[in-house]
Amino acid sequence: MKAEERKNLIKGIMAGTPFATGHQLVYRGVTDKFNVYQIPLDYLVYNPYNGRVGSVVKSYEKQSHTLDPENPDDAKIIEDFLWQSKESANKATLDNLRANGQINFGIVTSDGMIIDGNRRASLMNRIRHDKKSSQEEKDRCSFFKAVVLPDSATKRDILQLETSFQMGEDAKVDYNPIEKYLKCKDLEDAGFTRDEIASFMGIQKKEVDQNLEILDLMDQYLAFFEYDGIYTMAQGHEDSFQKLNIAYKQYKAGVANMWNYTDEDLTNMLGVAFDYIRLNQPQNDVRDIFRKPSKTASSIFASKERWNKFLDKHNEEMASYDEKPIEDYLKDATGEDITICLKARDKEWQKHVGQKLDDSIKEAQDEIASQLSSNAPVLLISKAQNALDSIDEKSKGFKENASKISESLDTLIAAAEKLKAML
Repeated sequence: MKAEERKNLIKGIMAGTPFATGHQLVYRGVTDKFNVYQIPLDYLVYNPYNGRVGSVVKSYEKQSHTLDPENPDDAKIIEDFLWQSKESANKATLDNLRANGQINFGIVTSDGMIIDGNRRASLMNRIRHDKKSSQEEKDRCSFFKAVVLPDSATKRDILQLETSFQMGEDAKVDYNPIEKYLKCKDLEDAGFTRDEIASFMGIQKKEVDQNLEILDLMDQYLAFFEYDGIYTMAQGHEDSFQKLNIAYKQYKAGVANMWNYTDEDLTNMLGVAFDYIRLNQPQNDVRDIFRKPSKTASSIFASKERWNKFLDKHNEEMASYDEKPIEDYLKDATGEDITICLKARDKEWQKHVGQKLDDSIKEAQDEIASQLSSNAPVLLISKAQNALDSIDEKSKGFKENASKISESLDTLIAAAEKLKAML
C-alpha cells in the first residue's frame, strides 16, 4: 500500500470517533492535546531509521540495498532487526501484548509511518501472523492506537518527536551506545543545535559532544579497515572507544604532554589502538596503550623511548602478515553475508598476528609495572634471572637461534657488569 492510499484511509478513520482524547504531546515546543485513533496495522509502515535499530539498518543498507518499508520483504527484515535488538525484553513485551493488547499509545505520520512504537507494532504483527495465536490475541493486536501528526509535520518535527519519545522517555528497553551516537549525528545533520539535541535526548550537552566525538573515532576505525559505514563491525567495543576519546582529546590539547610528540605520533597511536581493538583485546590492555599517566599507572605512549620501541616492533609484526584484499572476502557475498565475511577476515587476521601483538603488549606492561615499582631494581633482576632459568637449551628454537641468542647474552652480560660496578 502506497503513502497516498494510506493517508486517505487514515483520514477516514480520523473522521470518526477517536479512541481517546486529550492525550498530551509536546509538538514544536508546545504541549498540546491530541486525539488517539485505532488504526489497522495494515495501514501503517515501519520507520527503518528509528533509534532502536539505526546502526543495524545503516550497516545493512551499506552492504545491500536501501530498505523500503512498503516492500513486504524489506518490512520483514526490519521486523527481524527490531526483534534481535533486545530479544529477552521483546519476549516479555510479546507476552504482555498477548494478554492485554497495546497499552501505551504510539505516534504516526499522516501517511502512516510509525514514529513512536515500531517495536510494539512489530510484536503485534508477530502475534497476528503466528498460527499459534488465538483469535482473541489476534483481535487485541489488529489495531495500533496512536496520535496522528498533522500533514504539515516536517522531517525535523518527526526527528524531534522520535528522539524525545524513544531516547528521552523510553526507559523500558535500553538503546545501545552506537544508536545514540548515530541519533546525535542525524539530528545535527538535520540542523538542530547541540543544546537542542541534548534536550530531546534528556542528556547534557557535553554528552552530545562526547557522542559525536566517539562516533568520529568509530568512523575512523571503520575506514582504517575498509569497513566504512558498517557500524555492526564496531559493536562491542564502545567502552574502548570512549576511553580512547578521552585520552586522545587530552593529548591533542597538550594536557598530558609528557614528551614532544607530534600529530604523526598521535595518528600512529590511534592506528595501534585500532589494531588492538580489532584484536578484541581486553579494554584494560587497550587502555595501557594510551592512558594518561599518573602516580600509580602509566601507558606505553607516555614514554617516547618506550613508545618508539613498541611502535617499531608493532609495525614489524603487522608487516609479517600480508592481509588479503577485502574484495577476496566479499566476491560472493550479498546483504548480511557481508558482515559475516568481514568478521571472517578479522578472525583470519587475528590468527596470524594475534599472539605476536599479545606478547608485545604484555612485554610493555611488564616494563611499565617494573618502572612503577619502588623495588624495581630487585624485581627486574629477579625477573631477568627467572627468564634465563626458563630457557630450554635443548629446544629446537635454542639451537636455531644460536647466533642471535649469543649476541643478546653478550649485551645482557655487559649491562649486568655495568650495574654491578655501580654498587
